[in-house]
Amino acid sequence: MKGICGKKGDRMMKKWSRFQKLKAVFILALAVVFTNAGVSYSNTIKLIHNQQWVTSSHEVITQIESIQFTLRDTEAAQRNYLITLDADELQTYLGAYQQTNSNIQILSKLTVKNQQKQQWIYLLEQKITNRFNILQQEVYLRQDQGLEAVRQFILSNQDKQISKEIQQLIQDSLKAEENLLQRRMHESQASSQKVMVTFFIAAVVDLVLVALLYGLLWRYVKQVQQTKLNEFDGTFIHLALMRDITQKKQAEQKIREQGLLLDVATEAIWAQNIHNQILFWNKAAESLYGWKVEEVVGKNVVELLYKDTSLQLEDAYLNTINKGEWRGEFHQLTREGKKIIVESRWTLVRHDNGQPKSILSVNTEITQQKQLEAQLLRSQRLESIGTLASGIVHDLNNILSPILMSVQLLQKKLPDPQSQRILQTLENNVKHGANLLKQVLFFARGIEGKRTIVQIQSLITEVEQIIAQTFPKSIICQTDMPKNLWHIRGDTTQLHQVLINLAINARDAMPNGGILRIATQNLVIGEHSPQINIDAKMGSYIAIVVTDTGMGMSPAVQERIFEPFFTTKEVGKGTGIGLSTVLSIIKNHGGFVNVYSQIGRGTQFTVYLPASISRDTHLLSPELESVIGDD
Repeated sequence: MKGICGKKGDRMMKKWSRFQKLKAVFILALAVVFTNAGVSYSNTIKLIHNQQWVTSSHEVITQIESIQFTLRDTEAAQRNYLITLDADELQTYLGAYQQTNSNIQILSKLTVKNQQKQQWIYLLEQKITNRFNILQQEVYLRQDQGLEAVRQFILSNQDKQISKEIQQLIQDSLKAEENLLQRRMHESQASSQKVMVTFFIAAVVDLVLVALLYGLLWRYVKQVQQTKLNEFDGTFIHLALMRDITQKKQAEQKIREQGLLLDVATEAIWAQNIHNQILFWNKAAESLYGWKVEEVVGKNVVELLYKDTSLQLEDAYLNTINKGEWRGEFHQLTREGKKIIVESRWTLVRHDNGQPKSILSVNTEITQQKQLEAQLLRSQRLESIGTLASGIVHDLNNILSPILMSVQLLQKKLPDPQSQRILQTLENNVKHGANLLKQVLFFARGIEGKRTIVQIQSLITEVEQIIAQTFPKSIICQTDMPKNLWHIRGDTTQLHQVLINLAINARDAMPNGGILRIATQNLVIGEHSPQINIDAKMGSYIAIVVTDTGMGMSPAVQERIFEPFFTTKEVGKGTGIGLSTVLSIIKNHGGFVNVYSQIGRGTQFTVYLPASISRDTHLLSPELESVIGDD
């Protein structure tokens, strides 16, 4: 009996020893877990502070850019009001002025703790106030004294220095804020890396402790089972673990179904993780960008579709992370290097614990839509300027008529040679002014001339002769006209003026000589042809292509070349209404004009005129050439 009690006491001591070891390891594991949690919390707080700094810098940059754009809108609205006296433009100008003040107040609140930025904002506000005072003074001059007084005031260059100082202040501030933003982003990335490394080390240590605790617990259970087996005649307990995976299988099936639906969608859709690596790429994305899914999965979407990281891209990313979604427009590149514009919608996908997991991007190409919108805005702008110009022309004609009649009367009453010379000079200048006003009327409303059947070959041959006789010998003129070219119905004089104006512009673009080429072709714009111009309609056309090898034009100049009185030539060498007259004549004939130019490589004007292919024009070609693309 005594031996049996001794054995039972030894077993109890061994059990107690194992229990103490298990307890010690458990306490150690808890201590390590709490320590890791404290370190992770500290690093997370630092990361949040860095993120707040980055967000603050983004907001400051956004407000500064908003001030810059609003200032431009204010000046544009004020200039339009000076020209048109349109009350809507005045309201736009006043609204932009109030918006600028609001942006300055917001910017002041964002930088309230930074004394240096507060001083900069105070200086900028003073400059902007001075600038608005000058703009308001121009408005008062227009209302009280008329357009000529405003023009003289603007030509005095009183406000150029203030504008330059404002732009310089904004540019310097933007550069400083962008540098600060880059530094803070680097700090944020460094903090993120530190958090990840710390979390990884903590996870490894926790896993080791859990494995050790699991091993001790398992051995303890096995020994308890063995002891029970010995004490209770071989009776022991089976321990089994089970887990329900029904929900996991259902979730996997749902993911597969969603993937099939995304492949059917017409929008380009992809998913990227928070490190910009592509996770999903649907069929429409393959069609739009040119890359297959196996070529892009795992690659960086920024390096694939954008030249480099931009502020807009960073702003979209931060807004998606902070607000859960973002919507806007991006300029992207396809596999062939083609630039496209897409309307993009980003949605944040989160883990079950609420942490960001990935970003779903839905993209719709709007490149052609944007081009047509730009053409529509330009047409509306030219129409409003034309209305203004026509009124001014009529007023000036009323002024020039009595002057011309007075000059003719004076020529009869003052027969001496000196007076005759002076009066003749005055008469020539008045007539020159009248011809200039006639060109303005061409632009503003168009002047209907006699419409007849016109052979384009004859017109181009006549223009070629004029070029050969009057242009410098360093300019070589080439023509290319098919024999079966259709005819058009139009005013010969006006169409001659169109060709001459385009030829003169080509000559002026080649001061050191070059090649001036005039080509024609028959074409048809069908129902399924791409829309090459907002004014293009289905039908038969004759295309006249005037190409030079001159200096070319920048995109900004191309946007304004058809505006009346806009010219890049020196003072006295151009009126600025040549191309506006060309556009007016072409539109009056039911046609349209396209322009393509590259700096240093030349310019190409393509004039599209409706062809007349009825029997009375002696149809020369039985077939129509279908056009499926722009020139």
